[in-house]
Amino acid sequence: EEKKREKLRQEREEMMAAAEQLFKKKPTTKSLSRKGSHGSSVAASTSQNIDSVSPSDVVKPMFDVTWGPLIGTLSQVLEASSDETITTLCLSGFIYSIRISAQSGMSLARNTFVNSLAKFTTLGSIKEMKSKNIECIRTLLGIAIIDGENLGESWSPILQCISQLGRLHLFASGLDSEDQFLQSDPSQPKISESAREMEESNGKAVLAAVNEVLIDKVFSSSVTLSARGIVDFIEQLIAVSDAEISGDTKKGISGHASATRASQQGKVSKSNHGTEGPRIFSLQRLVEVADYNMDIRPRLTWSQIWENMGNHFAKVGCNENAMVSMFAIDALRQLSFKFLEKPELTDFNFQRLFLKPFLFIMQNPGSREDIRELVLRCVDNIIRTLAHNLRSGWKIFFSILKLSSSDTGVKIKTLGLAILQRLLDEHLNDLCPPSADGDDDGDDVKLTASEISLRNAHVDDFVGLCRASLSFIQTEESENPLPIGLSMRALCHTACYADLIADKKILPPVSGAQHSDPHAACYTFEGLPEKEMLEMALWRPLLDGLASGICSSASSISGGVGCLVQRGSTMALRAILLRHGHLFSVAQWSAVLEKVILPSLQIGAESDTTPVRAISSESPSVSSLDFVGEPLPLPPPCNDEGLQKFQAMSQSDDGSPSRPLGTSELLVEASFADLRHGGDGNLSIAHSLKKKDAEKRNLHLQPFPDSWVATTAPIALGMLSDLTHANFLKLGPQSREILWPLIAKQLVQWSVGFSEDEKKNGSGDADSCRAVSRNWTPCEALVRVSCKERSRMYQQVLA
Repeated sequence: EEKKREKLRQEREEMMAAAEQLFKKKPTTKSLSRKGSHGSSVAASTSQNIDSVSPSDVVKPMFDVTWGPLIGTLSQVLEASSDETITTLCLSGFIYSIRISAQSGMSLARNTFVNSLAKFTTLGSIKEMKSKNIECIRTLLGIAIIDGENLGESWSPILQCISQLGRLHLFASGLDSEDQFLQSDPSQPKISESAREMEESNGKAVLAAVNEVLIDKVFSSSVTLSARGIVDFIEQLIAVSDAEISGDTKKGISGHASATRASQQGKVSKSNHGTEGPRIFSLQRLVEVADYNMDIRPRLTWSQIWENMGNHFAKVGCNENAMVSMFAIDALRQLSFKFLEKPELTDFNFQRLFLKPFLFIMQNPGSREDIRELVLRCVDNIIRTLAHNLRSGWKIFFSILKLSSSDTGVKIKTLGLAILQRLLDEHLNDLCPPSADGDDDGDDVKLTASEISLRNAHVDDFVGLCRASLSFIQTEESENPLPIGLSMRALCHTACYADLIADKKILPPVSGAQHSDPHAACYTFEGLPEKEMLEMALWRPLLDGLASGICSSASSISGGVGCLVQRGSTMALRAILLRHGHLFSVAQWSAVLEKVILPSLQIGAESDTTPVRAISSESPSVSSLDFVGEPLPLPPPCNDEGLQKFQAMSQSDDGSPSRPLGTSELLVEASFADLRHGGDGNLSIAHSLKKKDAEKRNLHLQPFPDSWVATTAPIALGMLSDLTHANFLKLGPQSREILWPLIAKQLVQWSVGFSEDEKKNGSGDADSCRAVSRNWTPCEALVRVSCKERSRMYQQVLA
């Protein structure tokens, strides 16, 4: 006993010495006496000690010594006594202890007191609640409201208790718990009848004593938390929500793991924990907290807050329970609508950060098909309602639509392209707003830094839109091929984009042209003047996408008509270049021929492995090569009466755009109608081909519908003749010197082939070298196509 007293005396002396040292560190200022002007002395020896001591500096050492015995005393007394006065005193001790430890940064003491008080609520177990247990609940809620700023990770047991309060309120109201509604596994154990009666009784007692407004105030008070405080609060709320969804919400306030998890570890738990189904109480509260804080927090602070929230919503959105994941996506949709109501400033990417959870759900291979469909419908609703406010969010939406093209479900693919079609028909002005700086022909027009950034951003969005549509063009064989109708509709989109560029509704970028990374911004052709390189940054994604369609290796046969994607891509490229080729210079045409058109034609010819390659006129089974297709006739002018009639009919058709069609888009639509109904290529009478007469159409079925040489080569090589007649001859002598040798070389290759020596003497372009084989000899069908086209080209030139 004497040793204990001696030890206590030593501790007291150490505490007093530490306190004296703290006081000695503070300076003392004294006012000295001074004399008056007439020699009289004025006693001004007033001394004033200005000592500023932080309470935590004094209290923390003392509380660090006493909090252990203090919590033991408070816990034992609170456990043993039922007296209201003693209970009130003990709870006051808990309140002040938590406040001191929280403000002093003593996390261990704070967590211990909060966990102990949470266990006294008995919310973590199923037994009858007494009045002191309910008072503990009220005390815990008061601590959350008043001292929430410094609670840190101690929010976890408080939020777990609030989660259980929400469950008891449902029982007290006579409603089934949400876990019964969300439970997807019928074999999962349910709560016993006796336990349910106990829960209802406790719920009624809590509902009578604890106003639900007090619970709501815990979450609405989050707006008063600092940036650090709100992050701590949301982190713990997310953790509790995660535990609810996994069905283990009582672990932190009961001291036991769930029965399910314990059994998985080879242990048997006698508690009732873990028998719950998934719950979304905290997920609902998380949505409320996001709603409260979204508009009052600075955007930079909010982006940090949303990073954790968004990851949680994305994770829950991929949950195997359909009801849970649907709720998460619907919550994302509601929050997105509110967030996007405020326009985004230039050079900020908050929309892209906010909408990323939608993209994560689409990218997750474990997400359900109905959930991915729900994501697409959310995207569709946002575009319909808030397209005028979208800025950086377009990138996320285009990435989602691009992913939909490779989805395993046909319904997802169809919906994705339908959203793109509606965007083109109804929201083009939102995506491509009218430019304030007009034509970019004047080099003397000076743009501000913000205008340059905005214009480059519009280009990035436009290229993203183009690539989203191009992803629906089947370019290679796949286990989940795209419906041919979707690919043909996507090809029509490319003509619409070309019209937008030609009409200068989207202007080229001001800077940043590069030719090394096809996936980066401002990808263009090298070797051009800077202005022409920037102009081609808009055209190259379109031209490359169509070139990939021309040499597609995918089978695209429908109704006995083959190579529809390959022929459709050729027709779309032909229509675009015939209508807008006058915008290109000789140098730009040279780049398009060398990098895009000619390599794609050569790859298509070489990749044809059908029996057509072995057929010759001497074959006993085939007496001629009449199965080879014919080139298309030159299209009528833009103001052709037949084309205008076709446009009027198209606008009244449910499957076609309701807006006016651009010049090349109208040509592509008419060409596809002619192809679909077995026309002869005369687009002036395309309006006479009606869908209702589809059964009566007279299609010329080809014996080799999957042969690129028999179906696509005549149209592709005929395109070169048409371009020469319509564009190249008008460019003067420079065109004959630069462009004609490129076309002539292609005609010669398809007539006599080439050897390894001819390849070395070629243009040296990497794409061209990759497109050809070491030794290649054309088949007779291709030779006849080349010779016939050479004659046709000479006739057009001479005419």
